[in-house]
Formats: sequence, structure tokens, C-alpha cells
Amino acid sequence: MIGNNNKMDTIMNKLLFLIFFMLSSTYCFAFNMQHLNAATQDNNKNIYFSSHDGVYRFDGSHYLNLSSISILPKRWTSDVIFQSPGYLYIAYKDKEVWQFNLNTLEAVKLSDIAARKLAVNNTYLFMLAREQLTLLDLETFEVTEPLGKKDKMFDVSASANHGYIMANDGVYVINNRSVRLIDDTHVSDGELVATPYGVIYFLNDHMTSYSYLNDIKIVNDDITSARHLRFSPPYFLYYVDRGSINQAEITQLSVLQKGINSHPQAYKDLFVDDEQNLWALDVNSFEVVSSKVRLDRLSIASIYNVIATVNGKTWIGSDNGLYIYSDGHYSALNNLNQQISKLGFSVTALQQEGDTLFVTTNLGAYAINLTTQLVTQFFKGYVINLAVINKQIYLSTNDEGVQIFDLALSQLDSGYINKFLSHKTAWATKNLGGILYIANEKGLISFNQRGDASIELEKYAPIADIQLLGNTLYAATYGSGLFRKINGQWESIVSPLYINELHSLSQELYLSTNHGIHKFSMDDAYTNLLEGTGDHSFTPNGILSISDKIVAVSNQGVIRVERKKQETIPNSRISYIRTNTKTYLNPETLKVNNSGWLDIALTNYSYTLSDHINYQYRLNMSEWHDIPTPLIQLNKLNPDNYTLEYRSKVNGGMWSKPQSFNFFVSGPWYSSNSALWFYALILISLFLGVASFVFFWLQSFHRVFKSHQKQLQREGLSVAAINLANGIDLCGGDQIMVCKGLDKLKKAHEILSPIANSHASLGQNDLATAIDMLHIKCLSRDGIESEFNITLGNEVLTKQLQCDIYAVLYHAVENIFKHASATKITVHLNKIGNKLILQVLDNGKGLSMFTRSINFGLGYYVMNSIAKEYKLPIKRSSSSKGTKVVAQFPVILQPKKIQKSELHTSKYQPN
Repeated sequence: MIGNNNKMDTIMNKLLFLIFFMLSSTYCFAFNMQHLNAATQDNNKNIYFSSHDGVYRFDGSHYLNLSSISILPKRWTSDVIFQSPGYLYIAYKDKEVWQFNLNTLEAVKLSDIAARKLAVNNTYLFMLAREQLTLLDLETFEVTEPLGKKDKMFDVSASANHGYIMANDGVYVINNRSVRLIDDTHVSDGELVATPYGVIYFLNDHMTSYSYLNDIKIVNDDITSARHLRFSPPYFLYYVDRGSINQAEITQLSVLQKGINSHPQAYKDLFVDDEQNLWALDVNSFEVVSSKVRLDRLSIASIYNVIATVNGKTWIGSDNGLYIYSDGHYSALNNLNQQISKLGFSVTALQQEGDTLFVTTNLGAYAINLTTQLVTQFFKGYVINLAVINKQIYLSTNDEGVQIFDLALSQLDSGYINKFLSHKTAWATKNLGGILYIANEKGLISFNQRGDASIELEKYAPIADIQLLGNTLYAATYGSGLFRKINGQWESIVSPLYINELHSLSQELYLSTNHGIHKFSMDDAYTNLLEGTGDHSFTPNGILSISDKIVAVSNQGVIRVERKKQETIPNSRISYIRTNTKTYLNPETLKVNNSGWLDIALTNYSYTLSDHINYQYRLNMSEWHDIPTPLIQLNKLNPDNYTLEYRSKVNGGMWSKPQSFNFFVSGPWYSSNSALWFYALILISLFLGVASFVFFWLQSFHRVFKSHQKQLQREGLSVAAINLANGIDLCGGDQIMVCKGLDKLKKAHEILSPIANSHASLGQNDLATAIDMLHIKCLSRDGIESEFNITLGNEVLTKQLQCDIYAVLYHAVENIFKHASATKITVHLNKIGNKLILQVLDNGKGLSMFTRSINFGLGYYVMNSIAKEYKLPIKRSSSSKGTKVVAQFPVILQPKKIQKSELHTSKYQPN
């Protein structure tokens, strides 16, 4: 039973690793998002992707659809771009271009154009449709069309001050509103990208770099195919050539590197982030194409390749013979290949000893005299591996066990060794610490210095290689993963199942596998894939050297991988905080009005960190709490000031320096004594405010509704006065008269009550204070949830404008109370450009045209009359899901008062 349990634990460990490996072995991020068309990055390192259902915000750990925190449509987007300090511009595929403020989360529709591509500079937003380019002035929101309609518009891009457009009749530069043709070539296919120095464009069958400052063009006719051009500061260009990502420098258009991606692929776009990481977007996924990996492709169809240094040069052994590799080029050693076999052969190992190179193949073992270039075969048969130990050559063969030769190529007796082998297929022979190890198809055999044999490890899977890390022995299997020997017992390590070879450096072990190179440290719980190697398959003798870079040969060619010298992780930051009412992006501090719940999303903005990261947090210097994911969830916090501290670490590393975040939670009125006084003050202010409202309403009623007010005063007030007078007189009589008098007073009250509450006024308060009081009034109503989002800025509006805005808002809310039967009210009042836009929404039963007619009241008159004065009619929309009222007001500012010091100065200005 114990054996079975251990076996089950091993299987579970392997299964867990397989799941982890599938999730983390490459930097490919996939989620429920389709049709990725573009990417952009803001000043806080967040990346935004356009997709079929809106724009997603990605911080390396969390995805957030901007439509879930704003009024942005959740529809198919064709492009998204960022402009500092904090604006996104989003083009929707069917129609509409929107602006999104990342600081206030305000979304504004700018245009109904169906734009395919967007670009932005300091002055204009460029919106490219299929046949027309439209410019939007970002200050005045004026729309212009600098170019006439074209048969086809191909692309648009912009730098700080210029815009570049590729149409069917050539390439144009736009400076402010002036347009100039810089290339009049007829375009059948092409793209362009702006740089700080000009523009680079691919046109038909060649690449051109244009300098705006010098008005000079450089053409590269060797680049005959290029898509998805992407500028990377300071002087680099990435592009896709038939699925292969290449890099060029922009001054001379010389190609620096080809085949940056591991295999050719159809992409939707390329993107370079602020850390110079190159991203590739597919239809429904995106990945970081490692800039730390260089691949020189081997064009021959060779799957199993080995590498070695021979007389200072790099030799490659392939399925098609021997090659010399230099600066990305491969040259066949035809003379040697012909001597070994004219019918072709596959190389399994290369090792130089003095002036002789030993080569093992599927046909046998050969010695090459590097001076005379003569080849001598000294063993015939399939050789899997080769090792030179104590001036003796050990051949690990496919079906003859281990064969031993001296350096003079004379065969030595190996019968003693082979009789202990459980299988005649030997994979590797190594001498570690004076002990000879033979890895074979069925297990691992060791021979000490006296020649005593021991069975070290028996597995159903072949033992591929052995290695020492410190004083610990490790064994790699081809099918069961990695094992290590601790206190005489072998234990399994979570690792890839199929391992071909082991290398050690300092306290790290490197594993060559069919799916990349993996690294393992003694304190690790599992192996980690090296960035950029996951698509490569490696065989024994495939790694040439390991230092600051790993040089190896894979099934694709020679690959160079930068090795991390030290595992470091950037300090974590708060990406966003979500409450039950609002989401805050990259907050610096926070004050929440309730203690329901908080979701605090952490990230380190490290998009290429492959190692697992652990997180901890604590509140107000309490104990540290572990969290499985970078998301802190807090519930039912008592009203108080809080200091949140959080930290992170990579496996086995040190915890980072704690970062702190301060926030305040205010609870219900009964949770705090100070809240009682505050609400009492609010109630008093509200009472005084209502009295002021009534007074100013009476004063302004004649100006707004002269005839109606006179009629109310003539009829309503007269009747009320008569009733009051009669009521007072009757109250002085007997009981019957008193009852009649009270009835008269009641009727007078019924007449005066609607008049006293028929208009809203600010009194001595400003607009913001009045809206706060109105919000409190809404909160005090049972069964109705209210949300007020107000952004007015610091500028002071005229008193009349404030009164009118509040009057419309007041009556809109009152109408909801009286007629809507709603459970939620949402109010938005925002300053957009030179307008103030007020939106009042409810989730009530809605009002049809007929219902609005029969429930017609004075509030409806007040709102329409005010809108008429500003010549901006109120828009109303209603359905079974609720009602929406939208009113617009111009921004009219209160004139600034002139200080006495300014008057005194101006009085003595010289003529």
C-alpha cells in the first residue's frame, strides 16, 4: 500500500506539473477575447487590447473590460490608441469613435465614423475610414477632411507633430492642416509607421525610410514583403515577412535579425511596450516574442542536431552530416561527409581530443584527423553517445552496451561492465566524483573505483543522463521526469517527463527536453522553462555552453538564450480597486462610503516573468496573510483609517520591501458618533436649504412662468387666503365651528403645499453643496438606491447657471419619486469640453407618451423652459427598463474679481 501511495503521489505531481507547464511554459496569454486587432500602453504600464466585445485592460495579472466600469459600448473594436497624459481613443468596427479618460473613467463619443485605424498627435486625432481621412481637433473638437475621397485608404500613423497617410495614389504628410505628397507611387499594397524622425513605409514591393527634417528617402529593394510595421525606440523597426518577425534599423533600413519568432505564423499586429518587449497579436491570443532569444535557422530538414567547438569554430552535427556554423550561416563539410558516408548519416555526438575529432553516428564511430582531414572508422553500429574518460573512449551504443577504446583507437574489453547492464541499449556514460555511471534503457548502474557494481535506479523508462548538483545526484529519465537521491532514496521532482540531457552550473541544473530548456535550483519545488525555448526540441549534446548566455542547437537551428543571473522582481503595485459601487484605476489613496467589500488587484507589471510569484498582505500592522492570487478581498471593514501593506517574492527568494496604501472606510450613520453630528448638521442645512429653495422659487417664478404664476397667485393664493381667513374665524367659535375651521385650514394647506414645492432653488448654497444635499435626500428614501457621479472641476459657474442646472436635476429626481416606481437612481453631471451634460437615469416602469401626457406637471414645464432659454432641448427616452433624461448646458463662468493690488498696478502703467 505504501508503494502504491508513493506511485499515486508521483502521478499526481506529474499531472499538476503538466497543467502548470501548459499554463506557464510560454508567455502566451489567452482568455475569453476574440479578434485582437491592436494594442497600446498607458503611462502606468497597463496594456489595452481591442477585441470583439470592447477594450480590455491587462496589467500582467488581471483582465478588465472597460465597458464594465464605464458607458463605453461593449462592441467589436477595430483600433485603440493612447495619448498622454491619460486618454484612450477607441474605434468601433461598425461605427463610432470614443474618447475614454483613464483618470475619471469618463467616456465620450467623438464621432459616428466607422474608422479602420486611428492615430493621434499633439493636436489632432486621425480617423481613417476605407475611402476618407477625417481629422478631429482635440481642443476645439472641430472636424476637417484634409484629403479628398480616395479609391482606398491603406494606413495612417502620427508622430508628435505630423501625420502620415498612405492612399492608393501615394504617401502624404500632414502638418497641422497642410497636406504634401512625399511619394506619388501608385499603391496596391502597403503600410506605414511614424517615427520621431519621419516615416517608414512598405509600398508594393520595397521598404522606404523618409526623413521629414532632411526630406530624404532611403529605399531597400531587398525587403519585398513586410506587414505590421512597428517602431521601437530609438532606431529599430520590427515587421513580419511571410510569418517571420524581422528587425531592421531605421537609418539605413539594414536588416539586423531575421526569424525572431520561433516559427512562422500569421499575426494580426505587433506591439512594443515601454520595456522594449515585442508582442505579437493573434486572432484570440497574444504573446511576448522574447528579445532575449536569438535564433539562426538551420534551413536543412534536420530534427536531431548536436553542437561542439572544434579548433575554435562551431561545428553542427545534423541528420544530414557535418556543418560549420558562423554568424548565422551554415556551410556543409562535404569532404568529411563524403568520407563518412555518401548515402548520408545522422550525427549523435562530437568531441575533440587534441588534433582528433571523434564523431559518433547512426552508422558507427569515426576519428577525424583535423590536420590531414582524413576519416577513420573505429566502430561499426548505432552509437547513441560518446564520452572520453581517463583517456579512454566510451561509446554508448544502441544494442551492444558500452564499447571502450583507447585514444589510439584500439578496442578494450568491456565485458565486465556490460554483464551488469539490465539492457544492452546504453544512453550515456559519465564519471562523477570518481564513480562511473552507465545510464541504460532499464536503469542506472554505478561502478566505484574498485570496480564494484551497484544498481542505483531501476525504472521502466530509460535513464537518459545523470549529473551532480552540489553533492546530490540527479537522474533524468525519458518518460518519467527528473529524480534526485536524498539519504539513499530516490525522489521525484516535478519536471518535464521526457528529458534528454543534464548540465550543471553553480547551484543550477539545466535540462534539455523535447519542449525547451528547463532550469532547476536546489531550493525549487519544480523546474522552470527558460524564456523563449518552449518551441524548441533538444537532443543529447545539443548545448554548447552555459554562461551569461546559453548557446545550443535545437531542431530549428542555433539558439542563444540570455540567462538570468539573479532572480529579481519589481515591486508590486495596486492595479485597480473595485467596490460594490465603483472601480478605481491605479489609485494613490481611497475613501469609500461603505464597508461592503473591496477587491484590491496587485500586479508587478512584469509581462515576461515566468517564475511563480507569491503574495502577502496585512492591515494596520497585523500578521501577514498569504493570498493564492494577486487579488486581496476585504469584507465588512469597520469604519476606520487603514494602512494596507503588501509584498511579493519569486520561488525561494526574499520577500520584497513592503509597499503601503492608505484608505478610509466610513460606515453607516449609527457606526460613528461624529457621523451623528455630521448628519444633524446636514439635516439643519437641508431644512435651511428647503426654505431658501421656496423663497427663491417664489422670486423667480414670475420670470420663468409669468402668466402661469399670475394665475396661480390669482386663483390659488386667493382661495387659500379666503380659506385661511374663514378657518381662523371659525376656530374662534364652538366645537362645530372649530371643525369647519380646521377643514378650511386643511383646504388652504392643500392649495399652498404644491405651490410651495413646485420649484427648486439653491439659496445661498453652491451647486455642489446642493447636489450633495439632494443625494442625501435620495439616500434617506426607503427602497431606492442612488448613485451620484459629479465632476465639475474647480471653475466657478455663474449663479444663474447653477440654479438652472439644479432645478432640472431636482425636478427630474422628483418625477422619479412620484411616477417611476424605481429602485435605483443614477445621476451623472460631467464637464465635457465647453458643455455640462446632466444625465438622470432610473430603473422604473418607464413612461409612455400617453402616461407622460396625463401625468403632466409643473416640473415638466420648469425643465423645458430652462432648456429653451439655453437653446439646448432636453432629451428623454423611456422603456420598460426605465427612463433616461439628458440635459446640456453651456459652461458660463463667474467673472473673476479684480484685486485692489491689480487696480493699483494698472493705474500706474506707463503709456
